[in-house]
Amino acid sequence: MSDRVVDAIASLLPELGVSTLMGVIGGSIMPLYDALYPYRDEIEVVMFKHEQGAAHAADAYGRIARKPGVMMATSGPGATNLVTGIANAYMDSSPVMALTGQVATEVFGRDAFQETDMFGVVSPITKFVYQVKKPEEALPAVATAYKVASMGRPGPTLVDLPRDIQVAKKAEWNGELLPVDFSKYAPVEPSLDHVREAAELLKKAERPVILVGGGVYWANAWEEVLRLAEYMLAPVVTTLPGKNSVPFNHPLVMGPAGMHGRAEADAALANADVVLAVGTRFSDRTVGRFDEMREKKIIHIDLDDSELGKNLPTAVAIRGDARIALRMLLDVIKSVESEGRKEYVSWLQHVRKEFERSIKEWEKEFNGLVPWRVLKTVRRSVPNDTITVTGVGGHQMWAEIHWDVLVPGTFVTSAGLGTMGFGIPAALGAKLAARDRQVVCIDGDGSFQMTLNNLSLVRDYNLPFIEVIFDNRALMLVKQWQMYLYDRRIIATEFKENPDFAKVADAYNIDYRRPESYDDLEKQVEWAVRNNEPLILDVLLDNEKDVVLPWVQPGKWLTQAILPPGMDVSLEWR
Repeated sequence: MSDRVVDAIASLLPELGVSTLMGVIGGSIMPLYDALYPYRDEIEVVMFKHEQGAAHAADAYGRIARKPGVMMATSGPGATNLVTGIANAYMDSSPVMALTGQVATEVFGRDAFQETDMFGVVSPITKFVYQVKKPEEALPAVATAYKVASMGRPGPTLVDLPRDIQVAKKAEWNGELLPVDFSKYAPVEPSLDHVREAAELLKKAERPVILVGGGVYWANAWEEVLRLAEYMLAPVVTTLPGKNSVPFNHPLVMGPAGMHGRAEADAALANADVVLAVGTRFSDRTVGRFDEMREKKIIHIDLDDSELGKNLPTAVAIRGDARIALRMLLDVIKSVESEGRKEYVSWLQHVRKEFERSIKEWEKEFNGLVPWRVLKTVRRSVPNDTITVTGVGGHQMWAEIHWDVLVPGTFVTSAGLGTMGFGIPAALGAKLAARDRQVVCIDGDGSFQMTLNNLSLVRDYNLPFIEVIFDNRALMLVKQWQMYLYDRRIIATEFKENPDFAKVADAYNIDYRRPESYDDLEKQVEWAVRNNEPLILDVLLDNEKDVVLPWVQPGKWLTQAILPPGMDVSLEWR
């Protein structure tokens, strides 16, 4: 069998650059899986235990490999199980391509077994979706979807393949793609006039701030960001996905701002008079309240024209590739007077010192290990280029504040959709994309239990990573809201008892440890790194004290953040 549509698709995939496929087999996608059999040496077919896991793995794979992660699922529940992962990739601008089986065209619309209108389901959460209805459309559709996924602003695409089309005789193909308007995805040349306007605003600014989003990573523009920051003596703050875009060990990088941002980053963004925003959509989780942000002069650089002015009005909007736009800005900005900004930067560094001092004092109130010291211990125990992924919850916010990204492109998290269960499959996807590098997953006991069945892939495909579980026997970030905003009416957020994670680890033939001290934790992580072995670390945390601070409550402004106990510093510049 070599003359079917699926045989042509299987031969096309390696030509496109596909070397890994993630998914779960089923009746309506079985012909395509069958066609992959002769390509086992070229394409690694990875079988997940749930399609959502495959989708999150493809997402992380795409971010690390910088090319589309490819997932496959059967029709009906198989395809719909991908939807959360597709939505996650859409929100976080990750390049992924889904190939889904579909019932035969002759039973369309007749409630056939496992029939679901995937075109209708995913249209709002994909860059491109296509249902193949003729054999001659299959190859152009797959090639187009793969190209669109990483073109311009990355994002998810999906091709729906009816079973009868899959097994039909393949049609001749001359390499042409579908008649899609690719110009809407292609970057445009930044306007020099707009760049000059931006330069004038930045020169006159008293307290300029550079706000870095995830787009800086995709544009490889972190060096340009840092050069501009140094030239202007401007602090750099990031969004949560933007944390992946710049190294934290630069003195002008203040870290992430927002609901659970660092104190100095919230102070920097809140008190800026001019904000140079690069590759970000101005999420509500980053800016807190929009009214105060509207008072600032905003220069917005973004590939996606639809983001410019969407959430906040701009003084200058620059559409185009961030790296090119920043280089143009560096060329035209001249004679910046940075002397008056030294005091402002010094104040922000003072806020940072006070924050670090206060959390050291706060440590004394905790029973057992403390979240941020756990993160700092793991950080110094692994190589600088270790890929770190997170689940979603309090542990994720602790990582946002305290995990130091030393190499851009090494921090993967679910930011826009906030998908619990993202951690384990994302760690597997990251490892598939970079088998020669260490992978650490910072997880919570709630997030861990949502996708732990995918741990079987660790041994099945030799994908070792270090799983650090923040074990507080609760959905702690939600419980924090109940404690502060709902008069401690604690309901449906505490586990009566977690399963025995040691037995879970044993079931998957993975080493398990419950560290009793930071020295113990450091030795265990170093053992896993040295031996390239998987490890589950169950870190017990204080169920009452594990409250993530700073915290900007919903509806509050950044300067109104609840700070750690003993931090008596105003976040308002005077």
